[in-house]
This record gives sequence, C-alpha cells and structure tokens, in this order.
Amino acid sequence: MQASVRHDNFIRMPATVKEASERRPSREGKVRKEFWLDPKTLRRAQAILGTATERETVEVALDMIAFRRELLDGTRALSGLEIDPIR
Repeated sequence: MQASVRHDNFIRMPATVKEASERRPSREGKVRKEFWLDPKTLRRAQAILGTATERETVEVALDMIAFRRELLDGTRALSGLEIDPIR
C-alpha cells in the first residue's frame, strides 16, 4: 500500500506503509530521547556499521561504547597477571 508522508513543509511520496509489528521494534525497556545530530556524521557511522536505520546506528554505537569499556576493564584486570609461555 502506498501513502504520502508529511514532514513540516514538504511531502515525500510515495512511502510504503508497513504493518505495525514491522514498523517499529518493541519499546519495552526503552526511553524516548530527542537529539540534534550532524547528518553527515550519522550517515558516515551508518555506512561504517552497516546498519539499516538511523535509530539502529545510534543503538549499535552506544552498545559498542559499553563493550569498549568492558574490554578496557578486562584488560586492566589482566594486566598484573603473569602468562606462562606456550610450550
């Protein structure tokens, strides 16, 4: 099914109308935030991450930052250990 989508002063046509379950992922456990982001930086991150949507791009980038912290914490925890040579 085709429908137009109105955004402030312009209309983009046509837009595919999807079923509600396809349109948005579960909102359970999530909070709504609004940000002003540089579109060029967002597109660059999306291309690097290979994500399908801007929202997914932001979520993956935030997950990567949390994972980076876990890696750093793990490296610090292991830094004082002696490692036996491989025989």
